Amino acid sequence: MGHLSQEEQQLILDFYFRCGDESNILRGRDLIASNPEAARLYDGLVETLSGLDSLKYEPCPENLVELTVARLKHAAAVPVSGSSQLKALLKEQQDNPEYLPASQSSLKVKNGSRWRPVVEILATAAAIVLAAGILFPSLGAMRERSRQIACAKNLGQIGQALSAFAAEHNGRLSEIKVQSGSPWWKVGYQGPEIHSNTRYVWQLVKEGYVDGAVFVCGGHLEGRPVRFDAATMTELNDFPSRRHVSYSFMLLCDKNDKLIDRSRKIIVADMNPIFQQIPFQPSIYQQLNEFERVQLNEQLRQMLSPNHRRKGQNSLFCDGSVEFIQTRVYNNDDIFTIQGVDTYTGKETPFNPDDIFLVP
Repeated sequence: MGHLSQEEQQLILDFYFRCGDESNILRGRDLIASNPEAARLYDGLVETLSGLDSLKYEPCPENLVELTVARLKHAAAVPVSGSSQLKALLKEQQDNPEYLPASQSSLKVKNGSRWRPVVEILATAAAIVLAAGILFPSLGAMRERSRQIACAKNLGQIGQALSAFAAEHNGRLSEIKVQSGSPWWKVGYQGPEIHSNTRYVWQLVKEGYVDGAVFVCGGHLEGRPVRFDAATMTELNDFPSRRHVSYSFMLLCDKNDKLIDRSRKIIVADMNPIFQQIPFQPSIYQQLNEFERVQLNEQLRQMLSPNHRRKGQNSLFCDGSVEFIQTRVYNNDDIFTIQGVDTYTGKETPFNPDDIFLVP
């Protein structure tokens, strides 16, 4: 297959950075799946830029321009390790007998033309070293910020769908509720029993209130958007698997199924970190009555969602607003646990309507 056009290359970049229009991101994904040349370009991007994910970064400061200018001035005044290495490499090349001219006269005549290409190459390399030191941390921060924005947009659409459904059903979020003593963690279980807290939000997809793709956060590395035709979705009682949903939802039971008097309560957020390792494949559910018992420790009590490098989580409030919060305790309530419960078996329910418990 021939070379990729500029537009096709841009689609691949949009898909990789998850920062273009949703339609372009999906076109980029389909292009990579169908075009070997596009797949090679995407693999090259992943291999080249994957190291950025390990870089420690801080939020982009308001005085970024001033800081950048100051860093450039400092780099010009003080030799950095990269430029020092380049100078040593240049000297090594100049001292190499293989490149020395036969006589001093020929050196005077040909010195400029002989060394100019080498000098230009090394100067370009020095510029790249300097630019990388300045731009790579910022690029990593930009990627994460883009994912946060796209994720917040997803939650906003989920909130609109929940509100529309509630408006048509006397304020209730759903008639699909997990009963006391039943598991809430079996995402993807398609049996008649309600054993998953994601069934009531799957109902929004199934009945056309929202696109199933918005339930996958770009920061969820295992995430896979739901892409089924209407006939297939009608046959499903839940999301196909945990990979198709990156968020955790207010556990819906008889005590808390209405959107009344809770405008500043969080009802959806990025994935609960305590239960992120629950099984992905529904096929193994027949071998498990409950997931492995989870005993809270200090690390689990402090851990934030994995979707955004554990820096915080986007949170959807009952009034439809979305905020990125850098804590899991809101209004003295840990949104990822039940008050007073330290051991979890996957069958817990909140003690009162004000105790928000987002699962799975």
